[in-house]
Amino acid sequence: MALRAAPRVDTGKHLTRLALENFRSYASAELTPDPGLTVVAGPNGIGKTNLLEAIHATIVGRSHRAGVEADLVRHGTPFARVRLDLGGGTGAGGSSVELVVPGPEPMPGIRKRLTINGVPRRTSALTDVARVVLFRPEEMLLLVGSPSERRRFLDGIVGQRDRRAARDLVDVARVVTQRNALLRAIRAEEAPLDALAFWDEQLAQLGARVMVARLEVLRELNERIVPLHDAVATDTERGSDVSLTYLDGLKEAWADRADPGERMPGEGELAAAYRRRIADVRQKEAWNGVSLVGPQRDDLRAGLDARDVASHASRGQQRTIILAMKLAETDLLGIDGPRPVVLLDDVFSELDPDRAARLSDLIAGRGQVIVTTADPGTLEAARSREAAIWRIVDGNLEREA
Repeated sequence: MALRAAPRVDTGKHLTRLALENFRSYASAELTPDPGLTVVAGPNGIGKTNLLEAIHATIVGRSHRAGVEADLVRHGTPFARVRLDLGGGTGAGGSSVELVVPGPEPMPGIRKRLTINGVPRRTSALTDVARVVLFRPEEMLLLVGSPSERRRFLDGIVGQRDRRAARDLVDVARVVTQRNALLRAIRAEEAPLDALAFWDEQLAQLGARVMVARLEVLRELNERIVPLHDAVATDTERGSDVSLTYLDGLKEAWADRADPGERMPGEGELAAAYRRRIADVRQKEAWNGVSLVGPQRDDLRAGLDARDVASHASRGQQRTIILAMKLAETDLLGIDGPRPVVLLDDVFSELDPDRAARLSDLIAGRGQVIVTTADPGTLEAARSREAAIWRIVDGNLEREA
């Protein structure tokens, strides 16, 4: 694997220190990554992914792996603590971000807490301080996996770019949970059907705002994906027409739908469509006891030369498109905020040498990159280019001299 080291240039504010206390497998650990490329090497199962998870979970507010947050806490300890120090860049001041997560049996007074420079803040406040993009092996199945993974991809961009949208994503999940509980009560004849009115309106308004935010991100992704696809693609794949399409559940209730590239719908237009669609399925929802309309049920489809990628593209073609999507995510997050920290969790092992080399070249110019690997070839390529190399030895992080 021909791993290219990121250029040693001024990358703006970047992660200068990661400190862990009782996080996953680590009682205590500290990593001081370079502003360019840092490689964390070691055999599988030694805790490399835990480091990237700590960075990602702190910045986005949730783990991509943990079923419950208490899983992040080292066994037998009352809480976990993650600290990110950010600095560097011309004229850039330093910032510190700290996340505390209580364990299954926390001490009195210990609760989940996020602070920025010592001040308690919501996760949405981090959009102006730090952003992150995570490449992981599981995402090589993004286009053929569950719709929830594709929604997570879109919402990962939406939530990090816009504080209001980040709050809306949290609120719509809360509204759907409350509405589903009420629908189950209606099905059990413990509540009247008209008790849904308040939650219907909440879902219509929040759903419209979330959908507008997603469609705006989708429009920007489509503007970038073709050239990025061709940059990653093999010679035979280049020149293909690649597109991303949003699949909503509004159906005939949104009669004036248009391609977001031609006309972006307004929140009022979509809220009205949601109201009509919710009314259409009211009886069916009451029968099923679950919300059948809303952004929590939408999907994203990728097309290659007007054919559905999930059913018609080869595995290699799918991976090329997914890499283009992740590179576009990286670019979008850097437009109106801090350049994201790019985390690659053993991704190169999932790619053929040609795609791996092209991804390496493209990532190198996109700021700070932290890579985990168990591949000796990747490690030797990084060492030859004077990248910062760390190893995990007996549970401790050690930097190669």
